[in-house]
Amino acid sequence: MAENPALNPETPRRKRGRPSRKEEVKQALAEIGVDPALIDPRRILASIAGDAEAPAGARVQACRTLLGLSEGSDARAVADDPVTERAIQLMAARRGAN
Repeated sequence: MAENPALNPETPRRKRGRPSRKEEVKQALAEIGVDPALIDPRRILASIAGDAEAPAGARVQACRTLLGLSEGSDARAVADDPVTERAIQLMAARRGAN
């Protein structure tokens, strides 16, 4: 018996799925005209910290992050007493053991 020819001789293409998160963000930024290279994380954190409408937890976390990012800040520079210095040493040793 002769086989019936397929209605579409080409191989069917699979529909493209949902774009990845990275592609979605890239497309959204391109649509609104924002260049990712010009985004300043410190300005964003400062705007969150100063926004009275933002949740309190978000403002506190933004302030903490800004303090951690401040120029010349170092966790070891905060250690004025020997107990804090020893605690920092123990945490660093524990982190290196993993």
